[in-house]
Amino acid sequence: MTTALMPLDPSVSPQHANRILPIRANLLPQDISAGRRARRTRAAVIVAVVLVVAMLGAWYWHATVQKRDAEADFASVTEQVSQVQKGQRAYSDLTTTKNTNIKMTGQLGKLMAEDVPWQAVLDLVRTTGATYEVTVTELTGQLARDNTGSTTGDVIGTINISGKAPDKKAVAKYVLALVALKSKGFTDPFVSNVSGVDTEGVTFNLSVSLTKVAMCGTYTTKCS
Repeated sequence: MTTALMPLDPSVSPQHANRILPIRANLLPQDISAGRRARRTRAAVIVAVVLVVAMLGAWYWHATVQKRDAEADFASVTEQVSQVQKGQRAYSDLTTTKNTNIKMTGQLGKLMAEDVPWQAVLDLVRTTGATYEVTVTELTGQLARDNTGSTTGDVIGTINISGKAPDKKAVAKYVLALVALKSKGFTDPFVSNVSGVDTEGVTFNLSVSLTKVAMCGTYTTKCS
């Protein structure tokens, strides 16, 4: 048996002889290629639409659930408010009385804004002189008011004091004791008259001014 051998080209190696050339050619007709592209595009559009619809459906379902929960919470709160209002009706008389008291307290506070606790003030005038054997026989007090009926300035009134003392030194000590009561609203004590002799006892008349510190009361500034 004889075998025919192809002549060898010494310039071509076996690797080059067996190499597949990288050549591609689209031999399909143009209408088939266009149809395939159209089907792929249509499929992508359909998938996108399905995804969008699915997302919209999920969002709508989530919004519906939230709306239902909010409506349930609103109904629960409304019911609680209704129950509280029903409970308040049982205490309507108490609430009315409380509101009336608050209103009256405000009105009394305005009415008695310049209130002076005369009993406490006059008792303090009397007891202050007891240490020096000064006996107060008469007290008169009055507020200094303008044409509108209100007090003006820091001095709001005056107390006139008449009394008896063992001697003039006791009267002087009493005046100094009144000066020391500045924190209680007393100021500027002034002796207008002292009569008698020290051996037999003296009588005196004096006045002391009241400042705004003396103003206090139940419905205004609390008294110290």
